[in-house]
Amino acid sequence: MNESEKNSPAVAIWEVPPSGAKKPGWIHLLIFFVLIFLGTLLGSVSSLSFRITTAFNPNGPAYGVNYFWLGIVVQQVGSIWFGAWGVLAGVIFPFISNSATQASLLITAAYLPANFVQSFLPAFIFRRLKLNPKLEGGRDFLYLFLTMLVSSLFGALWSVFILVIVLGRLEWSDALFNFFGWFGGNMVAGIIFNYFLLKTLSQRVINSKGFVRRWWA
Repeated sequence: MNESEKNSPAVAIWEVPPSGAKKPGWIHLLIFFVLIFLGTLLGSVSSLSFRITTAFNPNGPAYGVNYFWLGIVVQQVGSIWFGAWGVLAGVIFPFISNSATQASLLITAAYLPANFVQSFLPAFIFRRLKLNPKLEGGRDFLYLFLTMLVSSLFGALWSVFILVIVLGRLEWSDALFNFFGWFGGNMVAGIIFNYFLLKTLSQRVINSKGFVRRWWA
């Protein structure tokens, strides 16, 4: 980080105030449960609306993968604003929302690394590189896109690995369909809503008591 970046407004956003680091409080616990509720609601609605099974067997068992998954917005925006609380919520709520697609607990548990990466990577990158959640520069936009791209790519590849190779629940003929369902569903929803929410609401969140500068407070 060069001298100009050190003095940028984005760096100040992540700095601990002179009064000292905050401690986790009831507001963070409340945010945690709200994120789980929102993730469950949005993930269930989008999964029901755009649910896929396999390419040529629409009446077969579902695997919780779809072409437009709003849960990614809660995972990524929530983790950028609220740190570890958002990451934890992003890992937990798929266990509830995936039940709407009839995905088994085993499959949802197998997806846990994918959901963790999708939630953790944006939070880590924004804190590590001192990016601005208000998206006030091209660097902020670029790294947000890259974190969305990398995390969704990992999630899509992981789902194929789990369903085809580990569990044998999906044929290779349907693997590409499954991959683009996960990857495309995350990227489309993220591009539409992640940018909009961060750009329009980040200042209010940063000024609130719930904003997390480190990981827990």
